[in-house]
Amino acid sequence: MRFAVLLVALLISGCSWLAVATAPAKVPQTSSAEGQAAAAQFWDVLHGGRYEQIDAALETHMRVLVKAPNDALTLAHPGWLNGWKFSERARLPPAARIVEHATQARRYFDEAVLLAPDEARYLGFAAAFMMVEACILKNEKQLRQGYFRMKDAVSLWPEFNLFTSGYSMSSNATDSDAFREGLAQQWETLDRCFGERVSRQATDLSKYLALETQTGVKRVCWNSWIAPHNFEGFFLNFGDMLARANDLPNARTMYQTARLSRTYPAWPYREVLERRLAQLDALPQRLNQPAVGEREWVSMLSSSFSCMGCHQRAASPVSHNPFPIEAVGEGKFETAARR
Repeated sequence: MRFAVLLVALLISGCSWLAVATAPAKVPQTSSAEGQAAAAQFWDVLHGGRYEQIDAALETHMRVLVKAPNDALTLAHPGWLNGWKFSERARLPPAARIVEHATQARRYFDEAVLLAPDEARYLGFAAAFMMVEACILKNEKQLRQGYFRMKDAVSLWPEFNLFTSGYSMSSNATDSDAFREGLAQQWETLDRCFGERVSRQATDLSKYLALETQTGVKRVCWNSWIAPHNFEGFFLNFGDMLARANDLPNARTMYQTARLSRTYPAWPYREVLERRLAQLDALPQRLNQPAVGEREWVSMLSSSFSCMGCHQRAASPVSHNPFPIEAVGEGKFETAARR
């Protein structure tokens, strides 16, 4: 009798496994006219820095998504919108439900990866938010899965995902393995982008500006239509990480390198960097022990510009720049000739 029951159980479990294993895969579909309109709204909101319009953009994408659930780009955009909402939560009053946006980001990126498994950006963000969600839920198994998933993303596109990986670890304690690995990955990003091992001795990086390109895998090392201030944002974050590690000579170098960008005078967050340079000696303490509710004097990942530092094209006409130009150090900040 017991054998018969066991046999039936095995048959049932085998059937359920077979049914799942033989289910048809999702078939990718191209964006519809509605999807393209939603994408245009996405870029308008993102580049305008209009954080307060994220929910409206999500509603637009959801209307498209229920009609076209197999469009990878329409899935990825809500992933980025939810990720932005969560990442820049310092803009909002404290609310526990903000963590739901991290979970939603992970969910949409996972779906996008199913439809476009070779898209390294989707995989990198899926891994990053998998780890964020795991940290929220204290799920060590999921955290490790996300960590090794990120390794896969790095192998697909190192120039992009070394930064994604390192950035996701940048707010950890400076004596942690995660922070040290993230810092090493920022250095390796430079090595990959510039085609040689970059000096770790506070060297002048201006000689590499001639390598700027808008094509190939190294295009993500520079400013682009997608990330108008990618260069400035990268070096702001790298400077923050080095300052937190009390490596002030290299922190100064990275902050000063951001100034080399041709678009630096138009960068909405240039004055944030200028204030960091003006108070460089105080940064290790200020960034490692921020005041409660601080929005600027924190590591870039924890700030209210963690996404906009790279993606905001100009100050939003709706939400004014939260960090207006003001006196820096002993003189006024000037934009002239810092290219």
